[in-house]
Amino acid sequence: MRRLRIREGRKGRSGSAGPARAVRAVAAAVLVTAGLGLGASGTAAAAPSAGCSGAGPTVTDFRGTTYTTTYCNAYEGGNLVRGGYPVYVYSGYLYAGRNWFACQLKMAGVENPPVGEARNDWWLWTQGDVADADNGWGWFPATKVSGGGNYEPIPGLRTC
Repeated sequence: MRRLRIREGRKGRSGSAGPARAVRAVAAAVLVTAGLGLGASGTAAAAPSAGCSGAGPTVTDFRGTTYTTTYCNAYEGGNLVRGGYPVYVYSGYLYAGRNWFACQLKMAGVENPPVGEARNDWWLWTQGDVADADNGWGWFPATKVSGGGNYEPIPGLRTC
């Protein structure tokens, strides 16, 4: 098991998109073909800015737990971690965009990587686009998801 410090901005390896990426690509194609991708002027419509909404797929994590999921906007990609604060162990990487999440959990004293003025200790459980361990399942920082305030949960996503 590799133990690494946080490395933000890590790029995914090509050719290892995995099943989570395929589900997200299909969902994106459905949204575009439904006419939700463009406004009346022909320019891209703004993504929802706060909270989570819309039912995602039903998924089963690497431990065999099944979840119904909800879509949220990850405005910045980032590493998924599976433990080890303050030295994190990575399980994968999630690209920015509208992604599904299973649930969220407050981990008091386990800080998210800060993003601008955003600070939080809530983490969201999901499967990454790139898998390093545990089939890419891990905790994604709430500071990289639209909605909520400092040290508050992301609205619209259930608690684990």
